[in-house]
Amino acid sequence: MTSITADRIREVVVCIAEDIAVRLGSRQRTSHINDRELWRELTCCVLSSQVPYDLAKTAALRIDETGVLCKRQLLKQEKLRDELAELLSTPFPFDGRCRRYRFPNIRARQIAAAFCVIREEWGSLSELLSHHSDARIARSWLVTNVPGVGPKQASMFLRNAAGSYDLAILDRHVLHYMKAVKLCSVETLHVATISRYEHYENQLQQHAQSLGHSVGLLDWAIWIVMRTASKIDCQWAS
Repeated sequence: MTSITADRIREVVVCIAEDIAVRLGSRQRTSHINDRELWRELTCCVLSSQVPYDLAKTAALRIDETGVLCKRQLLKQEKLRDELAELLSTPFPFDGRCRRYRFPNIRARQIAAAFCVIREEWGSLSELLSHHSDARIARSWLVTNVPGVGPKQASMFLRNAAGSYDLAILDRHVLHYMKAVKLCSVETLHVATISRYEHYENQLQQHAQSLGHSVGLLDWAIWIVMRTASKIDCQWAS
């Protein structure tokens, strides 16, 4: 087991954050993401709950390839749910072998309900994002109204779809970091309520500002570092 101090892990995070900032600065941003791409992103975020992100991404691509969320004729929610459940229940190639998605029925129900809510309320995801220019307000609406979307999933969607680095994605790696550097004593690795989520997010945002980075950029660096640390079985030294 490798021992590492909180100061050292913070130094590594800052170095990675600076590298990410340089890369983002040289990358040309896409001015517009079409609704199909937005649905692929949102679907992936819903599917990533309690499932490895790469597996969720592969499952989301399978749904996207069918075009089931892009049909002009609005399917009844039950019909859409059944189609999605069948897609998610069928094994698909992943990481050199066939895998099944872990929660096909509940995620199919959530995605179908999300699709119907957003189409009824806004017509499209593009319209929803256009109406909510403030990322926190957009996140609050998604968490309140869209089944299967919690604060972390909503933040991830807005990061990927709208390029918002004003929000934090508080996954278990980021919460581990916050505990390791004594930003807070997180009792759980899952923050479900929006008020509690924003409490921890505000603490991380202040930390990010003290290090000269946006909270979204810093949590990206934290995720990279802490994920690597977990693979080499690190413990925190005082």
